[in-house]
Amino acid sequence: MPDEYADTERPALETLGTLGWEIRDQQAERWTDPRDTKSSAVLEPRLRSAVEDLNPWISENNLNQVVREIQHVTGTSAMDENEQIHEKLVQHTSVKQDRGHGLKHQTVRFIDYEHPENNDFFALNQFSVEGDIETIRPDIVLFVNGLPLGVIECKSPTVAEPRSDALEQLHRYQNERTKSGSEGAEELFRYNQFSVATWYEGAVMGTYGTPKNQYKPWRDPYPLEDDDLAELFDVDYVTPQHRMLYALFEPERLLDQLRHFTVFETKQSGSVKMVARYQQYRAVHKALERINKRSQHEAQGGVIWHTQGSGKSLTMLFLGLKLRRQKPDPTLLLVTDRSALDDQIHATFERCGFPNPRKAEDIEDLREKLSHNAGETITTLIQKFQTTDDEEGDFPVLSRDDDIYVMVDEAHRTQYKQLANNMRTALPNAFYVGFTGTPIEKDERDTRRTFGNYVDTYTIDQSLEDDTTVEILYQGRLADIHLEGADLDRVFDRVFAEYDEDEKAEIKKRYAQERDLAEAESRIRRVALDIVDHFEEQIAPPFKGMVVTPSKRAAIRYKETLDELNGPESRVVISHDHNDPEAVKKWAPSDSELSTYKEQFVDPDGDVELLIVCDMLLTGFDAPVAQVMYLDKPLREHNLLQAIARVNRPFEDKNHGLIVDYYGVSDDLKEALAMFSADDIDRAMIPFEDKEPELEAAHNKAVSFFDDLDDTEACVQTLEPEDVRIEFMNAFKRFSKLMDIVLPDPAANPYKKDLERLSEVYGKAKERYRDDSMNLEGCGAKVRELIHDHIRSSGIEVLNDEPVSVMESGEFETHIESLQDDEARASEMQHAIKHEINVRYDEDPVHYQSLQERVEELIEKYKEGRRTDQEVIEELRDVLNEMRSRDQQAREKGLNDSTELSFYHALEDVLQTEDRDVDEEDLLELTGEIVSEVEDVVSVVEWKRKVNVQNKLRKQVKIQLYKSDLELTNEERDALTNKVIELARTHYE
Repeated sequence: MPDEYADTERPALETLGTLGWEIRDQQAERWTDPRDTKSSAVLEPRLRSAVEDLNPWISENNLNQVVREIQHVTGTSAMDENEQIHEKLVQHTSVKQDRGHGLKHQTVRFIDYEHPENNDFFALNQFSVEGDIETIRPDIVLFVNGLPLGVIECKSPTVAEPRSDALEQLHRYQNERTKSGSEGAEELFRYNQFSVATWYEGAVMGTYGTPKNQYKPWRDPYPLEDDDLAELFDVDYVTPQHRMLYALFEPERLLDQLRHFTVFETKQSGSVKMVARYQQYRAVHKALERINKRSQHEAQGGVIWHTQGSGKSLTMLFLGLKLRRQKPDPTLLLVTDRSALDDQIHATFERCGFPNPRKAEDIEDLREKLSHNAGETITTLIQKFQTTDDEEGDFPVLSRDDDIYVMVDEAHRTQYKQLANNMRTALPNAFYVGFTGTPIEKDERDTRRTFGNYVDTYTIDQSLEDDTTVEILYQGRLADIHLEGADLDRVFDRVFAEYDEDEKAEIKKRYAQERDLAEAESRIRRVALDIVDHFEEQIAPPFKGMVVTPSKRAAIRYKETLDELNGPESRVVISHDHNDPEAVKKWAPSDSELSTYKEQFVDPDGDVELLIVCDMLLTGFDAPVAQVMYLDKPLREHNLLQAIARVNRPFEDKNHGLIVDYYGVSDDLKEALAMFSADDIDRAMIPFEDKEPELEAAHNKAVSFFDDLDDTEACVQTLEPEDVRIEFMNAFKRFSKLMDIVLPDPAANPYKKDLERLSEVYGKAKERYRDDSMNLEGCGAKVRELIHDHIRSSGIEVLNDEPVSVMESGEFETHIESLQDDEARASEMQHAIKHEINVRYDEDPVHYQSLQERVEELIEKYKEGRRTDQEVIEELRDVLNEMRSRDQQAREKGLNDSTELSFYHALEDVLQTEDRDVDEEDLLELTGEIVSEVEDVVSVVEWKRKVNVQNKLRKQVKIQLYKSDLELTNEERDALTNKVIELARTHYE
């Protein structure tokens, strides 16, 4: 059996202890809970002590006020309160107090960031917090000065889906799993900085509110190496768990990330909390090292290349926060070359609460800000570094300050020509850091010469490994209308067949450019029809797409044609230009319309399914719901890499992004990307047909578990060992995921029959072994529905509400008799009974523990050959009869029903010992009195939500135990009271 405590939880506690945390392991030693109520998540005595130690001058009244203030923050939501608490922890708070110079506002620190050793770091396992209805008990909670900043959920690495199970648990704790939102305890997460799911051999991190698919690994313990961690933790092998716990919870790093690497972005739905990922944390610290080491005459900084979709804007933001903290009043200048990117960066800084970012409105405004306003954060377009019409000679020097830090976004695109030269002339002593989402050319020209070498890189391959992005597949369609090379000439010759060669040459020169033919109505109609068919058959729902056209006119023509064909709901997004004819101008959306289009597209439930674009939204536009880009435009090099990255953002059930090429982009893709290092652009865009060998290999692995796929029962029996079931499930999901990618392409046809047969084995095994870990998460919506349909058509109950319950005697017996032989019947019965015991265990732990032990003993004898199939079936029927006759057993004792029997068993288990012989009549009488007290208290509406009602019940139970004249120890009374409360919570709503 998996043992998550031994496999993961205890090693995690030991690792935290090595990092300097005070550890309390409740499995090993009793911990006295100092809280007045378990609905609080703060260890107030530690909080009071820490605040007093960090602020030794504080008066008793002010100490009480501050301790109360941090615990009673009120907001519109738990996330709003988390943001307010974060602000208090980072910005501190203040009280009025006379420290010898009159009554003044005095700053009170909750945390000492400069001296981490002055804080109290305490880690505790199995810390319970009462929510509205349920009590949660995370595996490890980490307290800094009494405040729960970290939550760790541990799973054994030997279970089928440790990552999924742990994240499901974290979401349940946060009330994120159900619409009712009442199964967790958000109180714990009002303070949360990091939430971690770990299974020793793997670990992922997020924060409060992070969606499950956005929890990410932490692969680099920079500035340490794995060898350093091995020495620190005295281990031969550094696991992802070691790496994660060091990266997030080494005390100095934890406080650094709380202070400098945490921001809140305000969106329509409310605030979203964002924390750094490893590539962002590493890049910022590397950039700061280079800043701190620069010589007086060295203006170069370097280039941070993090591939598209990995959070460059946030990296810029985090670097800005660190610079603001470390440098006295620095000026930050954020530069890009497109208005949309300028707006995006400014909005990101502003939404995340960065101190007053100011946008340069025009050339004069930029010069004014840089000349006179030191210490500001300024965003601008590179185009504003141009000379005016009346200026002659070089661009003027605006500031010789050396505390100006210039961050240039998309540095590969903007920094090679006169405008870049002007900027360096204007700010000769500034420090420059270039940010780019595409790699630098391998011949080391331009960007490296301008900025210096790489500060940090985060490649396409790394982002795929981290699930920061999804793989992009390429598929060429309608090859006969590609407009490259010989195809273009062939189309031209057909259109102008009646002209002689001289006339053709003149026409081609004057009119028939590549774009003109691309915009031909007949061609656009053919492509549009193919888009409609492809989108409806392979993409929607839930995903969306973009159509990239060669011109504004083509975009409009695509829109009109798609509408004529009753295609997906679409919008045209083209830019305003005064020189455009009226027929084009009327299609250009206003700012408010563009905002609406984007919102409706990004929202999975929004009306807009396709965006038709020309140049806009091909950079800096994040829409995770976008899976496909229909590309009908020649794009090259950086522009190609940036554009296709619109479909690389992760989204639920999104196994890949897809580029459907109608222009022939890939015909010279290798040549177009030859300017980059092969390592840098590895897996940038994978030809669709490259998935076929992967699919074949995955199929071979999935079927390798079985001798004969047609013998379903034999296959199900093969999967009885849990480790085999786990291995099969992983192989089956890999095969299913690749089928989801390839379908409905004919390349999937050879494997469809085996997918159906494996689906049936999967369904029967899930039903037989009642294995909730056998889920289809990650397989993809398309193939999951196919699997579900086949399982339903096979008559397998696993996808109905529940498999047939053993408690439904007639239905279960019919089900058992339908199986093909005694071996199958014995297997089905033992797993069905074990499942039912687990489901009902909390109703009567004493009784069901006894039954569980009987079943385990019987199974062991069966495996040893000491019981035949028929003997096992008969003995299991005895267990079944005992489970089904609980009410009868209760009445035979003089109790009313099985609920009272549960309380009787709990009392008997504690009271009947070798040293104490309790008369059964006395035990029955005490059971009746206890149940009467319980039923009196739980009649209060929503009693589980009311702490005072539960305290009353606890008190009444103890009174009855005192009145019983039984000589009970305090420990026995506490144990019995706790058991009674737990049984009450199980049996009474």
